[in-house]
Amino acid sequence: MAKIKTTVIGSYPKYPRIIGENFDTKWLVSPGENLDKGWKSKENLEELQQEAIRWAVKEQEKAGIDILTDGEQRRGNFVLYHCQHLEGFDFVNKEEKKLRGGSRTELVPTIKGFVKNKEPFLVKEFEFLKKLTKKEIKITIPGPLTIIDSSKDLFYDDEKKLALDVARAIREEVKSLAEAGCKIIQFDEPAFIREPQKFFNYGIDALEECFRGVEGITTIVHICRGYPSKEKDVKAEKENYAQVVEALSKTNINQIAIEDAHEHLNLDFFKKFGSKTVILGSVEIGGVKVESVDEIQKRIKEILTIISPEQLQVSPDCGLLLLSPEIAKAKLTNLVLAAKKVSDSV
Repeated sequence: MAKIKTTVIGSYPKYPRIIGENFDTKWLVSPGENLDKGWKSKENLEELQQEAIRWAVKEQEKAGIDILTDGEQRRGNFVLYHCQHLEGFDFVNKEEKKLRGGSRTELVPTIKGFVKNKEPFLVKEFEFLKKLTKKEIKITIPGPLTIIDSSKDLFYDDEKKLALDVARAIREEVKSLAEAGCKIIQFDEPAFIREPQKFFNYGIDALEECFRGVEGITTIVHICRGYPSKEKDVKAEKENYAQVVEALSKTNINQIAIEDAHEHLNLDFFKKFGSKTVILGSVEIGGVKVESVDEIQKRIKEILTIISPEQLQVSPDCGLLLLSPEIAKAKLTNLVLAAKKVSDSV
């Protein structure tokens, strides 16, 4: 019997505390805020973050998830959090930039020097997480193309060179994690299908540079389509998935995580993964509707007409940050039940 493993993509809702008579998920940091805005005024920050991580891990365990993260409870913005541990970034003198293929405009940090890793910081986070659970765990890292897309270059004037420097800085973290015993590392690249030309020009090379020469780890790339918006659907076109996934199927990456719940992909698309493990987004992350076990199970079975159970894992479409803790846990619980039912039937 083949067991279809379940996992999360990265983030979990922020740890809720009781404020008066209500739960407050913004007491530590508001979703979308980075360290500059959200956390510098907090006392006992490390203690508070560890409290939040313990809660996120327990919630994932209660839902039955097989491969856990720390819920990214330390991160306000998952890209900028990493950038603050890199040399070359100026977080004081920010400038306006259009991000994710022009889908939104924000003030972003500027790059004013060579990008290098200051010192490994994810090892400490990995070691803390490892002590909390006996289950498999993974560490998530924003990829080079997404880091570049989330900042403004005022130094290199050569995006390929910048991408490779960012990748080499990331590789220092990856090497340290591998040496510490981390077995699963995921690179998040929402910019891949927003900027397909850049993906082909230097994105693939930069991704592989992130783990070049590092052995003993399973590598994942998550191709995010973006968080949905209440005002409009700002997700990237799903048609861009095909060319990106087909190219990634020829790389050294081990697993590819995609979104399928928000908008189902054509079944023929799943022929493009080659031998790569598919991490299938099976519940939405932008709506409060909790998908039924039968609904999730039906879709998994459809995918298994194309790929084998050994090649499949299931997850939410993306991070669960924007959902309430109750909705997130309910979605994960049904995801696990559906995966078990399918596993028991194949």
